[in-house]
Amino acid sequence: MPAPKDLLTILYQPRETMRRILDAGPDRWAVQIVLLAFVCTAVSDADAGRLNQTFPGMKMVPVLAIVALTMILSALGWVLFLYLVGWVTTAIGRALGGEGTVADVRAAVAWAMVPLIWSVIYRIPATIFATHFHYTTMNSREMIFNFLAHGGCSIAIVYFAVRFLVSLLCLYVASNTIGEAQRFSSPMGLASIALTLALPLAVAAAAVLAVHQ
Repeated sequence: MPAPKDLLTILYQPRETMRRILDAGPDRWAVQIVLLAFVCTAVSDADAGRLNQTFPGMKMVPVLAIVALTMILSALGWVLFLYLVGWVTTAIGRALGGEGTVADVRAAVAWAMVPLIWSVIYRIPATIFATHFHYTTMNSREMIFNFLAHGGCSIAIVYFAVRFLVSLLCLYVASNTIGEAQRFSSPMGLASIALTLALPLAVAAAAVLAVHQ
């Protein structure tokens, strides 16, 4: 079974940590990691103060029930995404010479999402900062000037820069964890996940071309 410290060491020792997790037994925390990543990324989307504006005239209890149902369905979607990506990445990795099982690769994909868990460090302050702006009482021009007057431009740049770095860190961890699960190099791990993510685009492009022929 993985240890809590693995949530940290996976960031700077991804291959060693992944190998220890894979050798520890069948419980790799794959689903738990994905659900925790979902909760942490949902922090910036949570804004209870706007519920009455989104659902005008509705009581708070049914509104909260709708929000809870949406969160549950979204979480299930993340888990289904994990299983789908794990299966596709395994197949692509096998074509590239990999030897990993579906369970191993699925765990590798899940642990590649750990940087999203740590993203809560900047998401919570960003969410708190955003609550200080009351957009509903201003038009678009007033909203922009109010945002810029409070240093919003520089904060937005930093926010999106950090998000971009977290995305790069996810790719770095994924290339190593998948490489370890498939028992090939990290560049090959990056290639397998890149091909997996590009597959839907290729299918969509082929469908468009087929329709227009």
